[in-house]
Amino acid sequence: MSKKQEYIAKIKYQNNLPPPLLPPKLLTYSFNPAEAVDSPQLLTSLYTKTNVTPLIKLNNDLGMPLDLIQIPGLLNNNDTKLLYGFDNINLHPEDRVLLRDPRVDRLTKTDISKVNFLRRTEYVSSTIASQQRNDDFNANNKRKLKELEMEQNETLSASQVVQKVENTFDSMTSEANDLTKLVHPIKKKLKAVKTWNLLPDTASMDQSYFTLRLVGSAALDKKERDKLALSTAIFRPVELEEDEWISMYTTDKKDSNILTNLVEKNIDDAKVLDDEVDHKTFKFKRLRDFDMKQVPQANPNTGAFGELAIVLNNEKGIAYYKPLRPRIELRRRRVNDVIKPLVREHNIDQINISLRNPTPQEANIRDRLRMKFDPINFSTVDEEDLEKDGEEV
Repeated sequence: MSKKQEYIAKIKYQNNLPPPLLPPKLLTYSFNPAEAVDSPQLLTSLYTKTNVTPLIKLNNDLGMPLDLIQIPGLLNNNDTKLLYGFDNINLHPEDRVLLRDPRVDRLTKTDISKVNFLRRTEYVSSTIASQQRNDDFNANNKRKLKELEMEQNETLSASQVVQKVENTFDSMTSEANDLTKLVHPIKKKLKAVKTWNLLPDTASMDQSYFTLRLVGSAALDKKERDKLALSTAIFRPVELEEDEWISMYTTDKKDSNILTNLVEKNIDDAKVLDDEVDHKTFKFKRLRDFDMKQVPQANPNTGAFGELAIVLNNEKGIAYYKPLRPRIELRRRRVNDVIKPLVREHNIDQINISLRNPTPQEANIRDRLRMKFDPINFSTVDEEDLEKDGEEV
């Protein structure tokens, strides 16, 4: 039997021709780095479209070496420069750009002088004029601050200090009697109609007050605002490990007027409540739940009040102010189906409230807190004296 056989042999050719006189010209190829195999755009698109979890094995440290033994000089020489990041390392000037906020590139700043052909002349002139006014305003503020510093640093004698304090009282009384001397700092045409003495509401300093704001779709419509008594609404916060929310309760307008006109004034003035109000039960029904978010103050470390609530008492001619805590924003609540049974378990449909006058022990606890702000009008009583008075009664 004959079999087909194939033989493979290497064949070499010789080229004895001389090299060309004009070598071939190398052309510059236009290359887009974003289309390269190792480009970040391509890797990002592949990562989003492909599930790479089974292809990548991460250790318990998520790829970050946390073994301190591998850091050279840390244990034997106490060299911590590689342990705390960039605290002790001087970066190259070209690498400092990596430390800036990446959102800076999104802020586009345009010079007005370069695009004046795209704007109307009155807009450009008004902008420049406003900048000049701001510069003048800042210069005036600096000058006034220097004058205040000089006045504060100026040493006054005892008689001068007394005279300066008395002048402040005289100016206040004269301006209160003569309203024509009161001038608005900005709107010069406005005229004062009535004045109040601004004093702290020390009777309520033992309590904390917040500003609640309904944001977005959580805001009540006009029909609900007209129907509900929002001035005496109750907000009940609920905090759980799984979730937190705040519930809003309202009562009818008749009971709300009783609470507003009688109860709040009498409790603060320590008067005896009426028999009808003392035995009455106020019913508050749950309206809806909200998600709450606390808005921090702008400068919490300064110690100054961020916001104040002012209550005008026309009978006494006094305006009482109360400091407010950080604002709380209430948003529309969307409950997950998994925790709906838990929410129903901790929600209360109706709250029945009855009021009474505080006991001497309770009033003493409140007066201790008030005494920090007004030690003259609110003085505490020893517990032994309270017990003796109770035994005598």
